[in-house]
Amino acid sequence: MDKRKLTVWLGLGGYLLASVSPLAVTAAPGGPAIDGPGDWIVIADSSGGDEGGEGGEGGEGGAEATLATDDTAYLTQLDLIQGHLAVGIALYRRGAMDAAMPHMMHPGEELYDALAPALAARGRAGFKADLKRLAGLVRRGAALAEVESALAQVRAAIDAAEAGTGDVPTRLKEVVRLVRTAAEEYAVGVQDGRVVNGHEYQDALGFVRVARRIVDAMAPDSRPGLGAALTKIKAQFEAIAPAWPSVVPPETVTTDAAMIFVAAAYMEIAALGVK
Repeated sequence: MDKRKLTVWLGLGGYLLASVSPLAVTAAPGGPAIDGPGDWIVIADSSGGDEGGEGGEGGEGGAEATLATDDTAYLTQLDLIQGHLAVGIALYRRGAMDAAMPHMMHPGEELYDALAPALAARGRAGFKADLKRLAGLVRRGAALAEVESALAQVRAAIDAAEAGTGDVPTRLKEVVRLVRTAAEEYAVGVQDGRVVNGHEYQDALGFVRVARRIVDAMAPDSRPGLGAALTKIKAQFEAIAPAWPSVVPPETVTTDAAMIFVAAAYMEIAALGVK
């Protein structure tokens, strides 16, 4: 399936953008841009095939060999799974079992297999059986308490797989990747102010929720420059929150993927100040 992709380019004057509002988006050559000093961040449409899998999933994580050696890619792949599960359980709790099902099944069917060799290479326990059990419970409409228990087991396995991997700058890079992947998904799900693919809209929400959870868990005084960076990054999460008025997609929205890409760019700039 052809998917619309958006790409962000940072100009040489990108560092100056920290003083410019992330919502000051105006027309510029090549597409919408931040209206500010120096060069601009341009959001341009780039068409292409299904590189990297659904909406960038897997493409952000990279090939199996990369997942075994690149901490950012490895953590991102694990937390893409977390993102699907986060939105899946949110839907299940609302009684939207049919909508929850693909989010609960997708990790085991499409994301885990690329991850399995990396888990083995890193000496971490696999958890495919846990994912399969969770998906089976959702498929048969099991009681919420039973689904919650199975989900807790999967999350514990993912936490164990992540334990001790990556320093703070690595986790911030992962946050940026998750938000950019969310922007790619949103670009597929929302076009011209209409939600044309509710599943992709929801994927984007799940990835952003997980990225925010990672940031919220960081101790501001644990690293030089981290406190200031977290303040700026959290402001970007607040700026893009209106993109998802609810987990159940509305017919129309007043936002688009460009604002999420811009937020990811600002987050990346903020993270540069962390040593």
